[in-house]
Amino acid sequence: MSRLTVTLPEGAVQGGWARQFPQVRAFLGLPYAAPPVGCLRFAPPAPCPRSDSWSPLGATVPGALGAAFAEATQLTLDVWTPADAVGRPVLVWLDDEGSAGRTRRFCAGLAAEHRIVVVAPRCRRGALGYLDLTAHRDGFGNGNFGLLDQMEALTWVATHARAFGGDPAVITVSGRGEGAHAAALLAGLPRTSPLVRRLVLPAGVPGCRVQTPAEAARVAAAFLDVLGADPDGRGDLRELEAAAITRAEASLRRAEARSPFALVAHDDLPFGDLTELLRGAMSAVEVMVGRRCVDRGAGTTTWTIWRCGEDRVADRISSVVTHARVRTPEGYGSGFGEFVRTGDPASARGARVEPLLRAGAGREPVDLGAAL
Repeated sequence: MSRLTVTLPEGAVQGGWARQFPQVRAFLGLPYAAPPVGCLRFAPPAPCPRSDSWSPLGATVPGALGAAFAEATQLTLDVWTPADAVGRPVLVWLDDEGSAGRTRRFCAGLAAEHRIVVVAPRCRRGALGYLDLTAHRDGFGNGNFGLLDQMEALTWVATHARAFGGDPAVITVSGRGEGAHAAALLAGLPRTSPLVRRLVLPAGVPGCRVQTPAEAARVAAAFLDVLGADPDGRGDLRELEAAAITRAEASLRRAEARSPFALVAHDDLPFGDLTELLRGAMSAVEVMVGRRCVDRGAGTTTWTIWRCGEDRVADRISSVVTHARVRTPEGYGSGFGEFVRTGDPASARGARVEPLLRAGAGREPVDLGAAL
């Protein structure tokens, strides 16, 4: 088969060359779980059905054909990998809401510059991702479908990394905005922490709302009221058109001036303090936290590296300062990619190791929370 064809257990997938980066292969729209429609709406992600005609969505953009198409393609991901990649480190990039085109350029650029495999999953958001109906109806999940999607995507990456030239033992998770918070959860939660070798928090961990079950129940009641759904109904929410869900969510968002949906802290997904979660990770994880300073278009980023997990107190390993002559839209600079590739951002061009911090690293126990 050609370098643009990859054989997976689900079938052969055809890729193409990334725009602006002809040395990078792009595989777009690969499903990592079954489409979350019908009986799978408001349910944990289900395995993809096997099919001889299974194929990716190619270069199609979710949402381009309406709400129904957007819902059906939520559980897909994009992969960028160097043409001759074998055993390369893997980055799973969880983007916040934003431009799909910008995300694709950023990920393809990282794959090209640092010769790593980059994967960007799409996951359920808003009502479809975080509506908790457990207090109102039987037969529905607890509302954290978006997080469960991210867990499923990471598992898919670990299973299929070798087929795309990646090393499943060297997976880094990172993201922008709430995606960075989700990446930290993946590095600390028991189900997924063994899959994560490194975690990058480009701008620390942003504030992320976590609702109690009681708060989530109030949001669900308000949503059902706006939707006009039968309060005693069972399957009607799964039979509604996706556009109706989208309109009701938009109406509630306008009324509250923000998205009313968020993670729900149930007993089976205890989020608690993020620092404690990372300290208790089942396997060791290297965490790199960035702080940026921008002046006249150029960027300076201070990266601090910590080692967490296995019930150890967070240890500071080193600090590195990287300089970017031109500020990129993402602003993360070359130190980001070098940490994914080698575990040491000091190898990046334009990086400067802070000698006092490097010399005084000494594995001194420190509070990771001070860096977040």
